[in-house]
Amino acid sequence: MSQRQATIGLLALAAQPLMSEAWAVATQASWAGDSAGRLPYVDNLKCLLVAAIIAGHGVLSYAEFDWWSYADVREVTLSRVTVAVLFALAAPFGLFAVPLLFLVAGLLTPPSLRRKGVRRYVRDRLVRLGVPFVIFAVVLWPLLEYGLFRWYGQAPGLREYLAAEGSLDTGVLWFVGVLLIFSLAYAAWVRLSPQPVRSASRDLPLTHLFGLAAAVAAGSFLVRLVVPLESDNKVIDLNMSQWPACAALFGLGVAGYHRGWLSRVTENVRRKSRTATLMAITAFGAFAVAGAIWGGVTEQTWSGGWRWPALAFAAIESMLAIFGAIWFLAAAQRLLDRDFRWIRPAARRSAYGAFLLQGIVLLGLALVLRPVPLVAEAKAVIVAMGGVAGSFWLAWLLIRRFPIVARLL
Repeated sequence: MSQRQATIGLLALAAQPLMSEAWAVATQASWAGDSAGRLPYVDNLKCLLVAAIIAGHGVLSYAEFDWWSYADVREVTLSRVTVAVLFALAAPFGLFAVPLLFLVAGLLTPPSLRRKGVRRYVRDRLVRLGVPFVIFAVVLWPLLEYGLFRWYGQAPGLREYLAAEGSLDTGVLWFVGVLLIFSLAYAAWVRLSPQPVRSASRDLPLTHLFGLAAAVAAGSFLVRLVVPLESDNKVIDLNMSQWPACAALFGLGVAGYHRGWLSRVTENVRRKSRTATLMAITAFGAFAVAGAIWGGVTEQTWSGGWRWPALAFAAIESMLAIFGAIWFLAAAQRLLDRDFRWIRPAARRSAYGAFLLQGIVLLGLALVLRPVPLVAEAKAVIVAMGGVAGSFWLAWLLIRRFPIVARLL
């Protein structure tokens, strides 16, 4: 691998969480309960992120990196310049996109549990998270991937294909399974522990946030000694290498709710988070440039192991995960807390379903365009835009026509 390829690979892998999370914000408001529906910024945030992630997967269909299934059988490929520019712009945000989703989920969880009670809350999580996860991540997505590779690749029989894969690929829906685990764990903790009292102070000391970032960095580094980035356990793909950051942000969201963060992050915390995020972005850029200039920093060295690049990457990633997520949440509260004409009520209602259905829509569009003689850049734009519109439309249609779908979504 050349130094330039290593740099592009670093940016691409860092941006992957953004592309692999379309469902994420979609799930937050619709799973968390009615209180989220009364917060305009939550609805607007989920729609925008879901649309961006679906579009990102459309672009990834034609990239040389195999972070979307169609890329493995693509007929044309985006130029390296296009890929480098796109991922260079998306990489910093990609490092805190998933933690942001867990932060919002944590903020929305306490009021939902208190309103429903532990028993009903657990039952609701099992239905609205567990059922879609089993249907789409455990059954539908592996079969869709197998069909795609069988027709256009070199996939053997289904049994041999699943055995060769090693662990069950859940695609972008790993978040759903992990959020279910965290939600059930929180419900058990509430059942066994005294309820926390709402804090009189809405601020959180900067030292506490830096301490949390340090703990996430250490946890990520240690976990990746066993489970490096882009690998997982031998049973099911749940992105365990990202669990330290995800768990920390979910817990921070729960704590933030008791400080009033669901309605507004304080100005002091917002400003400090912005400064820390910009510093972390600068450090990430320097890390990528240094790896390209001096070499020795490749995907194998920073994705895990007893190596300084792995520790440096975990430290930068943790800073972005904590402070970037807080800053972006505060920005959404300030800029998106109103109704927009271009975000229709139907889109808000169908965001979660759009995420779940995006694979079918995106793969379908890519297959329809397959024989059309267009460059990869043109196909990527068509699939990305069509994927967003088609996924939201199909989800809304199913919600209107089938009551059982509406109950799940």
